Order: sequence, then structure tokens, then C-alpha cells
Amino acid sequence: MQMFKSLFVWVLIIGATIVAFNIFEQRHELATKVPLNSLVQLVEEGKIEYAQVKGRTIVAVTKDGQRIETAIPPGSNVVDELVKKGVRVEVDTGDAGTGWLINLLISWLPILLFIGIWIALMRQMSAGGPQGGPGRAFSFGKSRAKVYIEEKPKVTFDDVAGIDEVKEEVKEIIEYLKDPVKFQKLGGRPPKGVLLYGEPGVGKTLLAKAIAGEAHVPFISISGSDFVEMFVGVGAARVRDLFDTAKKHAPCIVFIDEIDAVGRTRGALNLGGGHDEREQTLNQLLVEMDGFDTSEGIIVIAATNRPDILDPALLRPGRFDRQIFIPKPDVKGRYEILKVHAKNKKLAPDVDLELVARATPGFTGADLENLLNEAALLAARKGKEIISMEEVEEAIDRITMGLERKGMAISPEEKEKIAYHEAGHALMGFMTEGSDPVHKVSIIPRGMALGVTQQLPIDDRHIYDKKSLYSRLLVMLGGRAAEEVFYGKEGITTGAENDLQRATELAYRMVSMWGMSEKVGPIAIRKMANPFLGSMTNTIETSEELLREIDEEVKKILTEAYEEAKATVEMYKEPLKAVVKKLLEKETITCEEFVETLKLYGVEVKTGCKKIEGKTFEKTEEEKPKEEVV
Repeated sequence: MQMFKSLFVWVLIIGATIVAFNIFEQRHELATKVPLNSLVQLVEEGKIEYAQVKGRTIVAVTKDGQRIETAIPPGSNVVDELVKKGVRVEVDTGDAGTGWLINLLISWLPILLFIGIWIALMRQMSAGGPQGGPGRAFSFGKSRAKVYIEEKPKVTFDDVAGIDEVKEEVKEIIEYLKDPVKFQKLGGRPPKGVLLYGEPGVGKTLLAKAIAGEAHVPFISISGSDFVEMFVGVGAARVRDLFDTAKKHAPCIVFIDEIDAVGRTRGALNLGGGHDEREQTLNQLLVEMDGFDTSEGIIVIAATNRPDILDPALLRPGRFDRQIFIPKPDVKGRYEILKVHAKNKKLAPDVDLELVARATPGFTGADLENLLNEAALLAARKGKEIISMEEVEEAIDRITMGLERKGMAISPEEKEKIAYHEAGHALMGFMTEGSDPVHKVSIIPRGMALGVTQQLPIDDRHIYDKKSLYSRLLVMLGGRAAEEVFYGKEGITTGAENDLQRATELAYRMVSMWGMSEKVGPIAIRKMANPFLGSMTNTIETSEELLREIDEEVKKILTEAYEEAKATVEMYKEPLKAVVKKLLEKETITCEEFVETLKLYGVEVKTGCKKIEGKTFEKTEEEKPKEEVV
């Protein structure tokens, strides 16, 4: 109600100003009073352009723009004389006041409405929100944090899987907020800040939401980008307001997502692209984190996937005391994550989540959620009531290899070359010890690739030896080797571009980073991207002679691997032709079909198909697939 009263007062003030302005303008346009004889003389001389009769007064405008006014005595025929001379005459009937008011409203009412709406919005912005207050025109300095007190997020630790160790670390913080005496009696204090870092999709934000769901204290959530504004000093003001809010709701948890947006390293070069506003905001954040005591019950949790660019002052003890790395889930973690995301999915009895977990190495929690969602969409598109293993495998192929492009027009000659290329990759995978098992071979275009050879490791790998890396080189170069063996040097294609790039990069890493070359020796020349030149530069000074030796050794490794791949393809040339024939007929063949064709020619493979003997993870009665009721 008070807002509408203020608005009415503002409208009255602006309206009075406009009326005064109009009256002032009208007074500036008052005509010069002259005798009636003068007007009659000007009429006879034809110098009157326009005349207006207002009651017993006539206002005329001469052809040179002069305004004159005179009274009309009773019985005068001056108006008739004006008409006879051809002067345009207008007669005011007496409602001039009303007409003036209507014209005023028509011309100024839209402006008044716009000004009124603008004032109302400004007052609402200054008074709106839990931290706003009346009488403020702007609220740029107010924090945009969301405070969860009664309506906390519904995510709990039951929805977070695959990171049990991290959950235990976070549970300690929650227990301290619930029972601080348990820790304080031994002289301990909780960490002021906890930094969660890891690759995108591993569950940092999900874990923060689970903390909000488990902790019975207020949860204040904000993004790092919410601090930075176009106005210098606004970010620092928002940091102050954030911690003022936290102190009012203590004990509480403050969660800052993507803190790298405001916590980049400070420096003269400004490598992170920062500016004075970001540095002022970071300085204020450092001061605020030093300005409160853990006895107040405030714990700051931050998340980022770029810990390397954070300012060292932000990471020192006393601010972010504890830094927790959230890794990609291993096979058991992926299995647990799949169980969480499969709760609301209708899965067929043939769907084995353990097989899916083993077939998805390197997948994060977000990737696995997307996998089951893609499978559900595929099943719905096919009109099915449940999700079968067929849709799950198709979803894995779509995510790892891209969308099928069956409608792409490929000539028979190109199709045959693609088949030999992919068969060469697969053959080297079968005939090389230490290689990952081949899962399937396809010549159906997917994404940007015209064909795909899919390999799936039996178990997750964390380190690679020289033998396994060399076997990967052989598989990468197998496609180009098959092209040269069957079509000659003049028949090689551009299809090996990506293979050659990956093989060259791997060989350089073997020589210059992992010390796997006898000639160069155990030396590591690490490289980093130059932010100004946009290229890779050495972080240590390296002689031209050493760089030349590295190039020669890389070339030697790649040449030896390529020659070995060509020799292997030449040795099994006839069996490979049979494989290509089947591949052209079916477009996609499995590992078993490939091995079966090779065995018809007496070829024994060194790396068989991927098999999982037994079950690693025990399933409860609820997790075991139930027979479908028909």
C-alpha cells in the first residue's frame, strides 16, 4: 500500500511539472493586442494568413508570422470580411479548457505511465529479496546466494555412489556441525574450507547437494560467476554480504560452485584473463575467510575442475585446509552409479549392469546417467515397454563412437577401402599381445568417422608399460598398412589422418615424457600451452641437438611399427579378404564372427574376445533381474 501511495505522489509531481511547462509555453505564444481598425486594415491589404475566433476575441496570424489579438465589438462584421478575403477562420465553441486537457492527456499519458512503471520496478528491485531493504534504488552489492533452510535439496548420500572415501570425508564435516563437542574436547577444529576438485561430471556439485540434504543446518549456495559484475567493487560487496548472511544463519555450510571464476591466480601477466574487479573480489574472499572463526560454525565448500589456476593464497591452510580430489569411478564405482540411476528405469532381465560397467571405462557419473537416459529414449522410440540390453549397447555406441549415418552415400570402391582399413585395425588388435580386446568392427559411418573398430579393456588401467603402448601403435597403424598392402602406395587414402596424429603424439610421449627410448634416455621434456602464442612450448631449455634426437627416435619407432603392421597384414592377407567380404555383407561384425572367420584359415589369435568369467560384484535379491511376466 505504501508503494502505491509513493507512486501516486510521484505521478502528481510529474503531472504538475508537465502542466506548468505547457502553461509556460502557451504564455510564450501570447498574441500582440491591436485595435480593431488595424486588423480591418490588414484584412483589406490581404496580409492575414489565419484567424481564430474565441468568444468575443479574435486572434490572427499575419503572413509574416506575427500574432495579433483584438476584441470583436457587438454588430461587427469583421469575421465576414475575413471569410470574403479567403482567410482560413476557426471558431472556438468555448470548450477550449476541456480540449486542452484532452490533448494534454493524449500527448503525455504514455510518458506518465512509463515513468510510473519504471519507478515501481526500481522500488521493487530495491525492496525485493530476503536481503533487500526499503529506500534502496539498486541492490548490486547484495549476494545472489540461495539459502536453503526449510526447503533443503532432496538429494542425499544414497544418490551419490562411486566415491565412498569422499563421502566419509564429508560426513565428518556434517557430524561436526551436528555435534561440535565431540571434536572440540580433543582440541580439534574442523577445516574452514573444503575444496572439491576433479574432472567435469564426476559429481562435485551432486555431492554438495547431498551435503545439503544430509546436514540439518542452513545451506547457502552460490556460483563463482555471481560475484563478478561490470561494476568495480560489486563483487567484493557481494562477498561481504555472503559472509554476513552466513553469520546470521550459523552454523551453516557455504557452497561456492566453480570457484575458479573468481579465484584465479593473481599476477602482473594476468594469464587467467582476470581484471581489477576479479582481483578485488578475490582479495575480499581471502579476508572474509580469515575473518571468521570455526567456532562460529561456518564451513566453506568450493568446487572446481581447474585447481591448477587457483591462487596459492586461497589454498593455504586456514582457508581451504582440506582439498579432496574426486576421481573418475572405477569399475565397481561405475556399477554402483548405474544402480543408482537405474532405480527409476524399467530394465529387461537381460540387462547386466556389471557388463555395462566393464564396457564403459573412463565414464563419469554424468556420462553413465546420460547412457541410461539414451537407452530409455531409444527404447521409447522403438515402442518398447522396457529397456533391453540391445538399447543399452546401442546407447554406448552412440556416446563413444557417434550417431550412425546410414543414409550417407558411399561408392562401392570407397566402402571396400574402408572395410580393409577397419579390418587392418582389428587384425592387429587380434595378433598383438597386450592389446585391448576387439569388441566389434563396423563400416557404418558414425560421427566424423567412416568406419569404427571398437576395443574394450577387460579391466581399468592406471599405468601402461612400453609393450602395451607399442601394441597400441601397431593397432593404430594397422589401417594404413592394410591400405598399402591391398592397394599399393598409390592407393593409400586420407582415412588414416586421425590414426597418424594419435600415433605420432603417443610416440612423442613415449620418447620425450616417459623416457622409453634407449637412445634419448630417461628424460622428460614437459610442454605447456603458451597463452600468447597459442602453441606448445617447452618449460625447460632444450638444445636443438636433443630435439633432433627426439624427432629421429619418434620417426624410428613409428617406421618400425608401420613395417611390422604391414608384415602382419601381408602374412594374413587371404583370411583378411574373407573378413572384408563378410564385413561388406553385414556392415558390422562382432569379435566372435571375426575370430571365427580367421579360424577357418587356421589362424590362432593372440588376443581373444572380451570375456568376463563369473561375477565380481554380488547382487542382492532386489538387484537380481526378475523374470518377465507374460
